[in-house]
Amino acid sequence: MLYVYRFRLYPTKEQVEFLNRQIGHCRFVYNKLLEIAKENYEKEGKKWNYYEYKKLLPKLKGESPFLKEANTQSLQEAVKWLDRAFKNFFKGLAKFPKFKSKKSVNSISIPQHFRIEGNKIKIPKLKTPIKFKKHRKIEGKVRSVSITKLPSGKFYLNVLVDREIEPLSKTENVVAIDVGLTHFCTLSTGEKIENPRHLLKTEEKLQKLQRKLSRKVKGSKKYLKLQRRIAKLHEKIVNQRNDFLHKLSKKIIGDNQAVIVEDLNVKGLLKNSNFSKHIADASWRRFISYLEYKAKLYGRKLIKINLFYPSSKLYSVCGYKNENLKLSDRKWKCPKCGAEHDRDYNAPLNLLKEGLKQLKGLLTIRVVGLERPELTPVERANALVEAGNSSLK
Repeated sequence: MLYVYRFRLYPTKEQVEFLNRQIGHCRFVYNKLLEIAKENYEKEGKKWNYYEYKKLLPKLKGESPFLKEANTQSLQEAVKWLDRAFKNFFKGLAKFPKFKSKKSVNSISIPQHFRIEGNKIKIPKLKTPIKFKKHRKIEGKVRSVSITKLPSGKFYLNVLVDREIEPLSKTENVVAIDVGLTHFCTLSTGEKIENPRHLLKTEEKLQKLQRKLSRKVKGSKKYLKLQRRIAKLHEKIVNQRNDFLHKLSKKIIGDNQAVIVEDLNVKGLLKNSNFSKHIADASWRRFISYLEYKAKLYGRKLIKINLFYPSSKLYSVCGYKNENLKLSDRKWKCPKCGAEHDRDYNAPLNLLKEGLKQLKGLLTIRVVGLERPELTPVERANALVEAGNSSLK
């Protein structure tokens, strides 16, 4: 499977200037071709065609001689990025492609003619190799590399490799996960993972810096310095969030042979103005993507349950469906059997039951938590699960 290693680059002053020029050249080509594509569509109704617009590169080099300094293959990769953006737009996966800004995250792709030697990388058009922090061994066949510049001014090396699947020791455990805002997620074992709220914890400090920035003269030294501080703070929040998601997803995948999650429509949930900031901070979509690729890498199974499955409204013991359940109802009493239960804990038990139907006959598994007699709700769900999956052992 394809896997990306990421390392922090430490270029010299001259190398920083070179990388900035290379990234600028790729950004120029991307924006110029996007401008031409938009103009052709608005005037002539001409749709995007990758091979046709790729042929415009020699013409752009003639009109803009500075592009001759750039690595030709990197410019071709910029056209591929634009092609991918248009394809995602036509598939309904993204909005119409936007022009790249110098202030945002920028990258340059280098598909060939690079060389990694120890903790240094040699790239085309640059005489001296660039140092990077090699904190882990690169395993697998290297396919290509790219260099990313963040708004904070830091550079990162991304190494794409074709890596062999490394199956972990088999286990009989299976667990279901329900994500939320009160807690980051609740497992079918009864365990609740606290929501770290990285953005909300730093929000006050961030707002103070942004207010200071608004009082500075735009483009001045103090303005740029403060802008860099804000970018670094945002980067710290992203790093904290990714660290939390990586560690949690690795633990869950490592402990269970199969993991069951709900296939959420996060894009639709973000339209709720009351919870959009909290949902974005929790980063559920990224968490599920981490579970997905780690499951593939370590030989585990990830089961996604249809987003229309009423996991919160169904009572996991008797099957009663509460049509009047509100988001504010964290606990509710079943009118059918009279039992009262926790909404957050009930949902993963229902996901577990539904996921076991898909796993039936594929794996020899046991539901994590059923061996714990102190968890009364799990004991109640035990009979339900066993009835739905007679292959459990």
